[in-house]
Amino acid sequence: MTRKARDASEPDWLNPANDRRTPFTDAELDGLASDFLAMNMDVAVWKALITRGGELEALAVVKQRLAAQDTNSLINWHPSGSKH
Repeated sequence: MTRKARDASEPDWLNPANDRRTPFTDAELDGLASDFLAMNMDVAVWKALITRGGELEALAVVKQRLAAQDTNSLINWHPSGSKH
């Protein structure tokens, strides 16, 4: 199977060589979560979560879900081999 040649007009974020190798920091996750909620304030699910549990709980939920999607996060780490 051959890989598609990288088109020069494609943005850098599509280049797999530029993939992040470290997990997001708490500060980065806080910023991403805040931005996500700000962009999705009109979505009923997030609006209901903010109304029911408050903005801090909504931020915590978004932050946890973003961390779970980060393949480098320790949330996704599973030990290999036998367990003691």
